[in-house]
Amino acid sequence: MPNFRVEFSDYSVSVEEWRRAQNAPKSELPELSEAQRAVAGKFGISEEQYARSVLAGRYGMRRLRTRAMRLGEEVEKILRDVSSESRVTRVVADMARERWVIVLRTPTRQVGIPVSREIGDDFLDFATREATEDLKARVKSGLGMGEKGISPK
Repeated sequence: MPNFRVEFSDYSVSVEEWRRAQNAPKSELPELSEAQRAVAGKFGISEEQYARSVLAGRYGMRRLRTRAMRLGEEVEKILRDVSSESRVTRVVADMARERWVIVLRTPTRQVGIPVSREIGDDFLDFATREATEDLKARVKSGLGMGEKGISPK
């Protein structure tokens, strides 16, 4: 189990997750809190439909948590090669801004490295050499280890 936290400033739901929640048996729907029931009423939707939305959100968060863990683990591998004294402390899924933020602890400071969702997705879905090198360059840049063409932050 990794030694970093995964956080969400927001989450997303895929079409597949939405459909899965819409087709889930009623027995799998989450029990709504009083506050959630009030929101459903305020928007004029049934409690069942609201519960299906909550379930879809849970599916989306589960997917993002898995992806964040994989991304953090890969950054930890990069750190083993470039900075043995630094470590990942958090991975933030900031989907409202279409990015991930990898938070590192160095011996002297904490640094947040933003990674666009596009680059993160390319890395996680395809593991291309280009995406891997881009992620590595962002980590090095965030640590102040600028490379040719990359200026330290």
